[in-house]
Amino acid sequence: MKKLNRLASKILAFLYLFLKISKLKWFKNHDSNAESIVWIKTNPVFTLLRYLRHNDLLSDFALIEALVQNDIKFKIVFGKNIGKYNNKKIYYTVSENCNPYNLANYSATLYHTVYELEQQGNKLYPDSDEVQYWENKAFMQQKFKELGISHPETLIVNRNYNNEDLSKIEFPVLIKEIHSAGSRGITKINNAIQLEETLQKVFAKGHSKTIVQKLVNMRKDLRVVVLDNKIMSFYWRVNSTDEWKPTATSFGNSTEFGNFPEQWEELIKSFLQKMKLPTGAFDITWENDDLNTIPLVLEVSPSYQLNPSLPERFKNIPYKEYKKKLFIRDAYYKEYVDVVFKLRVDIISYYLRNSQ
Repeated sequence: MKKLNRLASKILAFLYLFLKISKLKWFKNHDSNAESIVWIKTNPVFTLLRYLRHNDLLSDFALIEALVQNDIKFKIVFGKNIGKYNNKKIYYTVSENCNPYNLANYSATLYHTVYELEQQGNKLYPDSDEVQYWENKAFMQQKFKELGISHPETLIVNRNYNNEDLSKIEFPVLIKEIHSAGSRGITKINNAIQLEETLQKVFAKGHSKTIVQKLVNMRKDLRVVVLDNKIMSFYWRVNSTDEWKPTATSFGNSTEFGNFPEQWEELIKSFLQKMKLPTGAFDITWENDDLNTIPLVLEVSPSYQLNPSLPERFKNIPYKEYKKKLFIRDAYYKEYVDVVFKLRVDIISYYLRNSQ
C-alpha cells in the first residue's frame, strides 16, 4: 500500500508539473542566438523516464520558469552538445546525470565538466566553486577545518591507508562514503574489526577515500537553507528512539517545523559567507541535543531539495502521513512542485543581481 501511495503521489506530481508547464510562456523567450543557455544534461526522453525516481525534469522546468520570469532570452542545449559552446552563460541542474561513465566519484565528473566549460570562457550557474561542495564529503570537511566551521572530529582515510593511521580512533564512529546523499553510505562502527571490514567494502566500490567521523550523541538535526544571507527554510528531523540512526525520514524519523534556534542564526549564516557560497542547505546538530552548545555542521550542499511546510490544517499529523495523502487542496505533491519552482526563481534572481 505504501508503494502504491508513493507511486500515485509521483504520478499526481508529474501531472501537476505538466499543468504548470502548459501555462509557461517560455517559447517567447527561446532564441537560438541567445547568450544564455539552459543545459539539460540528458536527452528529453531519458529525462522523462527518470522523473518518477528523480527530480531533474522538475528542476529543469523550474529553471526555465525562473529565466522567463526574469525576461532572459535563452536556448536549450541537450547532453554532450554543451562542449562546443564558448563565452556563454550556462544555467543547469546539478544532478548525477552528468556521469556518462558511471564513476564512483560522480561529483568529480560534474565538477570537471563545469570547470572545463569555464575555461572556454563560459559563465556557469552554479559555478565550479559551488559544485566542489556537492556530495563531496572529503572536500567539505577539509574546508570546514580550514575555515574554522564547527563540525564533528573527522579523519579522511585514503585507499592506501595503514593501521597506524587508524590507531587513535575512539569508537563508536561513523564511516561515510564521500560521494553519497540521503543518508546512503553511512555505517556505524563499534570496534576496529568492523572498521577494517567496512573500509574494505567502501574501497571495493571504487572510492579513493572515505571519512571516519566521531559519532555525535544526537537524536535530531536541523536542515536549514540559507540564500543570500537569509534563512529560507528549516525543519527538524527527529529520531524518537533511544538508539542512534541516520535522521533521514526514510529511516522512520519524523519531521518537525518551527522552533528555530534564534541564538545561532547569525553564526549559521556566517558559515555560508565563509565558504563564499550564494546558497546552501546545512545539516546541523548539537552534542547531547543541547542547543546551548556550539552547533556542529554535519554537511552542506549547494544543491538541495526542500520539503514544503505542513499546511495549518494538518499540523497535528506526522509529516510522513501528510506526504501519503492524495487530496487536491494542500496536497504534498502540489506544494512540493510549487516550492521547487519558487526556490529556483529566488536563486536565479540572486545570480542575475550579482553577475552584473
